[in-house]
This record gives sequence, C-alpha cells and structure tokens, in this order.
Amino acid sequence: MNVLQPIEITSALIGAGATLAEDPTPAWVSGTTYTVGTEVHVVSTHRVYKDAVGGVSTVSPNLDDGTRWVDIRPTNRMAPFDIYTSTAATSTTTDIVYPITARFVNAIALYGLVGLSYDITVKDVAGGTVIWQRSGTLKRHDKGWFNYLFGRRTQLRKLVFFGLPMRPAAEITVTISSTGANQRAVGMIAMGKLRPLMGALPGGTEVGASAEPVSYSYIKQNEDGTTKIVRRHSGTNLKCRVFIQQSQADNAVNILQDVLDIPVAWIATETEGYAGLSTFGIASSTPVQYQTPHAYIDINVRGLI
Repeated sequence: MNVLQPIEITSALIGAGATLAEDPTPAWVSGTTYTVGTEVHVVSTHRVYKDAVGGVSTVSPNLDDGTRWVDIRPTNRMAPFDIYTSTAATSTTTDIVYPITARFVNAIALYGLVGLSYDITVKDVAGGTVIWQRSGTLKRHDKGWFNYLFGRRTQLRKLVFFGLPMRPAAEITVTISSTGANQRAVGMIAMGKLRPLMGALPGGTEVGASAEPVSYSYIKQNEDGTTKIVRRHSGTNLKCRVFIQQSQADNAVNILQDVLDIPVAWIATETEGYAGLSTFGIASSTPVQYQTPHAYIDINVRGLI
C-alpha cells in the first residue's frame, strides 16, 4: 500500500509547450454587459463563473459575494489540478500536452483518461535530456478471442507509474493523444513522492481488497413503477487490509496522520493487473492494530468524484 500526496501544480509550473488555452469561455472584462447564464473565466483564479443576474459588471466575479456570479468549475487548462477527477481538461481539436516542472517527484497518477494513447516523459531539466519515458495505448480488448476480434475496446481510465528519476527541477510531460476530432481528456494529474506504508520487510496488501464504484446520481422510483434518473458524477471507494511488521507501525501511523483530511492517491498494490485498486480520495478510517510481531492497517478510502 502506497500513498501519493500530490504537489501543488500552479500555472507557473506549466511550460510553454502546453497545448490547451485557458478556457473556451471569454475572459471577464470590467464594464461589459452580460446576460443571465453567461459564463466567463478569470485568468488570475483559473475559475469559470456563471452570471445569475445580468447587466453591466464592474466587480470581478472572484470578488463577488456569490449573489451575481456563481463559481462553477476550474478553467479547462487547469482542470486536472483540483481535487476532483470529474473536472477534466478536454479537447477534440488537439492532443493534450502538459509540460510540468516538478521538484523531486518519483511517482505519477493519472485519472479520468479519455483518448487513444499516452506518453509520459521525464527530462532532467526543462528542455533537457530525456531520462525516463513510458508510452502505450489507452484502449484494450476484453479477454477472449471473440472480444479481441469483435468486441468493443475498453477505455483505460487511470494510470499509475512509480520509480520516476528524481531531480530538483525535472520537466515531466504528460501527453494524451487521439485521432481526428475524437475526444481527449484527463481528469487529474497527481505527482509527488510515493510514501509506502511498509518497508522492505515482508508485508503488503492482503487478498480480498475491494474497489467499490459509487454513483451520486439521483434515482427516484415513482408510484407508477417508472423511474426518474438524473445522472451525476461517480467515485470509487477503496477498502483493504495491509499487513506490516510491528516495527513499521509507528511510521505508518505518522504517514496516515499527515494525510488526514487531505485528498491523496491511494495505491493498494504495484502488481500489474490491479490498477482498479487505486483511487483518489480521503481516508474515512485507517485504524492501525498493533500486534506482536505484526501489525494490521484497515484502510477505508472515500473516493472523490
């Protein structure tokens, strides 16, 4: 079990090679007359606001008390860097490219992916020498010859990579590609230092770990038997038990205390084929049971949408 606490990625860390504009909405301009429902963005906050009143606007939406301008989402360019995987950067006209300057990062997790392929490159400095690279397809066939020949390919929604070479000013470039006018999207880019809850001694996530997709859609069963469904976002909860040596328990408690009430990436195992046991969320409970010579951690994570 590993915890990835992301570094804060601001616009200043995104390099000139980024392909997405700030947002499709117009930038707010003082003195402009806006109609009800108009959406504008403020460059300084990287947020999009919707007009609830209409008329001439002289107060920046981010300074409004909420009676006129409603904060509705991050801008398209900065969407992968909030705490939600459902707020995604999207494009149908160009591949999504983010060159990011990062200090001493050794792991990266991507969520909410849509596209045909990915490429992640690490350079020692911005514009420098490539020292690490991974690339591949974001589409895969279900198992079996029938599915391979006739089945629809499944979209990979998340990727996690470990062992990135750490540098004080590395440039990590994330690229999500597709063809033509097909959709490209990335809901979250989380990078930072991986913090394992166990050391080199025997231990790990026990068999029986579970990933629970959770829907926040509105579903109402009417008296006549019909059903009203309003689709909303979803998340993935994670539940597992981690076996560690008792000598590592204090360190595990310290790590868990550090991430209390902080959204982080929880990665149950690095074993290939278990990408589903990774989620971005907040621990609802993580009791550590001290036993001799072992200890157990019951991990319960509430995945964010």
